[in-house]
Formats: sequence, C-alpha cells, structure tokens
Amino acid sequence: MGTSVVAVIEHRPQTAAGALRRAIGLLAAEIARSLWPTPENRWLTAVELLMARRSTRFAAPFMIAAGFVVAQSCADWISWDVRIAWSVAVATLALTLHVATRHLEKRSFDTIEEVRSRALWQTGFTFIFLMAWCSMGVFLWARGAVVDHMFIALVLAASLAGSVSLAAAHPATALAVIVSHAIFLIAPLAFSTLPLDHALAVLSVAFVSMMSVQAVVLHGSHKKMFMLEHERASLVEGLRLAKQESDRDRARASAASRTKSQFLSNMNHELRTPMNAILGFSELIKHKAFGTAIDKYAEYAEIIHQSGQNLLGLIDDMLDLAKIEGGKLSLRESEVDLGQLIFDIYHEYESRAGEAQLSLLKKVSPGLPRVFADDRALRQIVVNLMSNAVKFTPAGGCVTLFAQLEADGRIAFGVDDTGMGIAEEDQSHVFERFGRGRHDVTTLDKGTGLGLAIVKGFAEAHDGVVELASALGAGTRVTAYLPAERVRAQPTRNTA
Repeated sequence: MGTSVVAVIEHRPQTAAGALRRAIGLLAAEIARSLWPTPENRWLTAVELLMARRSTRFAAPFMIAAGFVVAQSCADWISWDVRIAWSVAVATLALTLHVATRHLEKRSFDTIEEVRSRALWQTGFTFIFLMAWCSMGVFLWARGAVVDHMFIALVLAASLAGSVSLAAAHPATALAVIVSHAIFLIAPLAFSTLPLDHALAVLSVAFVSMMSVQAVVLHGSHKKMFMLEHERASLVEGLRLAKQESDRDRARASAASRTKSQFLSNMNHELRTPMNAILGFSELIKHKAFGTAIDKYAEYAEIIHQSGQNLLGLIDDMLDLAKIEGGKLSLRESEVDLGQLIFDIYHEYESRAGEAQLSLLKKVSPGLPRVFADDRALRQIVVNLMSNAVKFTPAGGCVTLFAQLEADGRIAFGVDDTGMGIAEEDQSHVFERFGRGRHDVTTLDKGTGLGLAIVKGFAEAHDGVVELASALGAGTRVTAYLPAERVRAQPTRNTA
C-alpha cells in the first residue's frame, strides 16, 4: 500500500511537469507560427495582424499625450530636463514608427512572404516603442522616493493590462508587450534597497504572470472566433460555388431538354417525310392502283428508292454525330488522294448543279500532296459542304470546290459559293447540332441541321479545324484545314 502511494505521489509531479512542458511547447509553437506562418495558416496570422493593428491604429497621439502627462507627474522627483528629454524621445519615436507603419501598410498583403514580413516588422515596431515607453522605469526613477516608485509601478501595470487586451490577438505582439513591461516593472523594484519595493516586485511578478495567463486566454478566445468566422466564410463560399454549379447543371439540363425536344421535332419531320413516301408509293404499287401501267410503277419505285437513300443517309449522319459526340469515332486512316476525291465529287454533283442552274467549278492546286486521313470522313466533309452550297445558292450562282497547300504546310479544302450567305450573329451556331442560319426560314428544303456539325467533328478528329467566312448576300466559304503532320510528300496526279 505504502509503495503504491509513493508511486502515485511521484507520478503526479511528473504528469504536471509534462503538462507544463507541453503547454510551453504549444505556446512557443503558436508564437513562432504568428511570426513565420506556413501556407496553411497564413490566413490566421494575417487576420491576427489586422486585428492587433486595428486596435492600436490611432494610439500614437494618445501615447504622446500620456508620455508628457507621466513626465510632468514626476516633477517632484525628476529634473525638468530629464522629463522633457524622455517625453520628447517617446513622442518622436511614436511619430516615426506611426509614419513608417502607415507607409509599410500600403504594401500588398496577399502572399506568404508578405504576411511573414508584416508579422516581423509589426512585432518589431511594437517592441521598440514599448521598450522606449517602459523606460520610464529607469529615466523617471528617483532613488529612495517610494511614492515615485509606486507611481511608476502603477502606470506600467495599467499600461501592461491595457496593452495585453489590445495585443492578445497576435501571440508574438502579446509576448513583446509582456517582456517589455516585465523588464522595467520588476527589475527596478527588485534591485531597489527599500523593503516596500521588494514587496512591490513580488506583486509585480504575480501581476505579470496573471497578465500572461490573461493574454493566453484572450488569444484562445480570439483564435476560436477567427476559426469560426473562417469556417463560416468557407461554408458561405462553398454554398455559393455549389449554387453556381447547381445553376450550371440546371442550365445544362435545360439545354439538354431543349436539344432533345429539338431533336425529336427535327427527326419527326426528317424521318416521316421519306417514310411517308416509301409507305404511300409502295402501297399504291401493292394494290396495283394503275393497273398494268408499268412505267408508273417504275417511277414510284424510283421515288421509293430515293426516299430510302435519304433515310439511310439521315441515319448514317445521326450515327456519325453520335460517335463524334461520344468520343467513339474511329478513323481508318490511309494515304488519301485529295485531288482525286475532289474530282470524283465534282462529277457526282455536275448533274445536280445543272438542274439547279448553277455553275460548278473546281480549283485544285497542281501537285497537291496526299494526306494521311480517313477517306470516308474527308469525302463526307466535302459532300456535306457541297450539299449545303447547292441547296442554298439561288439559280445563276456559282459553287466552287477547292483544295490547296498553305504556306504553313497545312492542307486547305472546302467549298465556296455565291449563295445568300449567313448573318454574322448566326455564324457561331451553324456548326452546332441542328444549327441553322436564317436562310433556312425561306428555304423549302431546310435539311437536318447535322451537316456542318459532322464536318466540324470529322475535321477535329483529324486534329484539324474548320473556318467559316460569310455575309448576307455575299455567299459563304467553308474551309477545312488538315495539319501539316498529315501531309505526305508524294504529289497526286494533276486531274483535269
């Protein structure tokens, strides 16, 4: 029993000492953090510095006046030249540091280096001024004058209490306050030969200790308040960002809903038109509506065949666009003779251009090199551009197929027409899915609105770009560019 009691008694001082060491370590770490913060707690040090500075921003005039009052209060014990010299020195230093502080506060206060710099000079300025202020314990100290000693101790004690309450937000500044006051409050009394001064020294030690604890408590309250405010601000910012993201999601959902409705509306028309033709004319053939008029049935079969081709083309366009938008488009790349491709499409559209009373031209640079690309994709780009050009160019106009090697090594190809053109405000939308210009309103064959979106998708799949140059009444030129890396050295034959 006795052994266990001794063990417990011996263990308690060790526990208390360990707790004290931990508390001192935490306090030292907090002071170091307030002077040299890490990026994670930069904001906390910045807030503490602002709080401490806000509390003493206009203290200089009051301290100057207080210095003269304290000096004159010691007139019974201290000569006038010492009093004046001390009060003038305190006033000069207060004004100098005030001006220097206002100048330094104009610097930016955003980076970690700037926060560390401000913590150092703000704490240093505070310590320098308080050492000068508390030096009254030396310069206004009259040997053997107990009343003078009591007065100086009272002034420094009051100054310490007030300064601790103002500086507790920033640990390093609070430490400067306590150290500067403790030196001049305790030392003169401790080294005095008067018994009453010794008693005052003991009381001063107790008072400084109490103010130190008070500073720790006040700082804890300030820090908790700062942390709560920071968390509140972070929460508000998080809610704001969440609302923005929610608004964006809602806008995307609304846009997706509109696109879906537009898709259904377009597809309803585009799919029903050829399907109605197929069903209607096939039903006439099925019931032999025209008896033995074989030529009539052949004509209807041709309409059915054409409607089926249109329907197949529409489905192919939809599948191509779905692959492009889903990032699942796979290219079958090989060396493509772009000049021959232009030549083939030119002949395919000769009859259609003639029926529409359009002039059809081709301009292919001699010796145009081959390109490493997907033949079907390039053909689809040119066919879609040609289809739009023929569709939206009025009779008497001209459509030109072109392909050329640019000065920067890129291959440029596309279609130029003298049609009705596209308004500037509509040009940013024509490459979108179902994007159309205003000329669609006045055109009977409006199309699906997928053609240019597919052109853009195929060009970008080849690491290329598409450019549009158009104006109302001045025609349209659409140019697809393939990067120089896709150009091969072998020239194509010159196709006439």
